[in-house]
Amino acid sequence: MGIESDISSILHGDPTLLHKDIDVLTEADITKFVPKTKYNMCYICAAILFDDNGDVLLIQEAKVSCRGTWYLPAGRLEPGETLIDGTKREVKEEAGLECELKALIGVEILSHTWMRFTFTGKVTGGKLKTLKEQDEESMQAKYFSKEELLASSTNIRHNDIYRLIELGRKFWATDLSGNSLHTLPAIVPHKHLIHRVIIIDHSNNSEKTKMHVLVNLKNGPHIPTALINHGREASIALSVYAIIRDAFTKNPSSASIRMCGILGVEHRGTGEQEDGICITSLVSLDLSDGIEPPSVTSSNYKWCLINEIDLQKKLSDGAKGKIIPLL
Repeated sequence: MGIESDISSILHGDPTLLHKDIDVLTEADITKFVPKTKYNMCYICAAILFDDNGDVLLIQEAKVSCRGTWYLPAGRLEPGETLIDGTKREVKEEAGLECELKALIGVEILSHTWMRFTFTGKVTGGKLKTLKEQDEESMQAKYFSKEELLASSTNIRHNDIYRLIELGRKFWATDLSGNSLHTLPAIVPHKHLIHRVIIIDHSNNSEKTKMHVLVNLKNGPHIPTALINHGREASIALSVYAIIRDAFTKNPSSASIRMCGILGVEHRGTGEQEDGICITSLVSLDLSDGIEPPSVTSSNYKWCLINEIDLQKKLSDGAKGKIIPLL
């Protein structure tokens, strides 16, 4: 298994062997932190589902704090659940419907203890919950047209759903042309919150045929990793810059560092045991035409040439925005 094979596996949503040791640990990292669902870790799963008319599914909240407002089918993952199973459960409990999930379309990381994963898919069965069937999960469910959404804006629980709904519409629009990225989480156990970062050199020059990826060489070539920071200012970007500083000593002046988005997610759901996650993101070092990638200053890293043309194209498309957004 080489670097190109690992990247291809991640793009296909297949389980990918993670290097035993995490490459970069910052002073703010608490390596003893072991995430456990609903104990010290809150994973949120949400669904964007449309009917044949393009209307979006919403549920009316039953919780006292937001009773009567409308929101997406969403909720906290339960111990022992996968992200996919948790999303399907929330749709069934809150909307009365069964669904098949097609793709992960958005990832949000508010802190090292709160992450939300938004999926889209197709309704496959069930019946919309009515007011007569209301319970502690929700009051009812309904499909909203674009016009109805606009008219109901004052009764929407939180405006963040508009951005997520547009992501869903964008996915299905591009899916018609075959350009959507159909990525679902791979079922892999992890003890920590890990960020695996694919760093490429990227130029807008359409005639450029070479592309490199940054590789860590310690104990065998692999995609570099870092812990998702556990400090008060937890951010996935901090782990990116930690890897950049580890490889280059300081940020390379010849390139603009750009977070492109998410290529893959690995999570299993292990109940009472550790319930970590591995998020693989794509980072582009944007270069001017004719500029070579910056030289690494650490013997633990090197640039590796990507020879597969199809893989180059997929990574280039990711650098151009055809990728799961980090919200």
